[in-house]
Amino acid sequence: MQTMVQGTGLALLEVHKKMLAPVVAGDTVWAEVEVTQVRPTSKQNRAVVSTRVDIKNQDDVIVITYDVTRMLSGR
Repeated sequence: MQTMVQGTGLALLEVHKKMLAPVVAGDTVWAEVEVTQVRPTSKQNRAVVSTRVDIKNQDDVIVITYDVTRMLSGR
């Protein structure tokens, strides 16, 4: 996800975040990212991209979830 946004991210438009479970020192966390919507803008090479990010711990429990909308540039 970071490589998708670095260099192409133009604006962070909206974030909705929920903390669902604690994360403590020693936990292993990882993220699943799903692109939920891509809307091209009237300017060429730009789009508003919505994603859902679920951060899970070593027990495969979702500890944080958030929906984020960004404006990204493209080719």
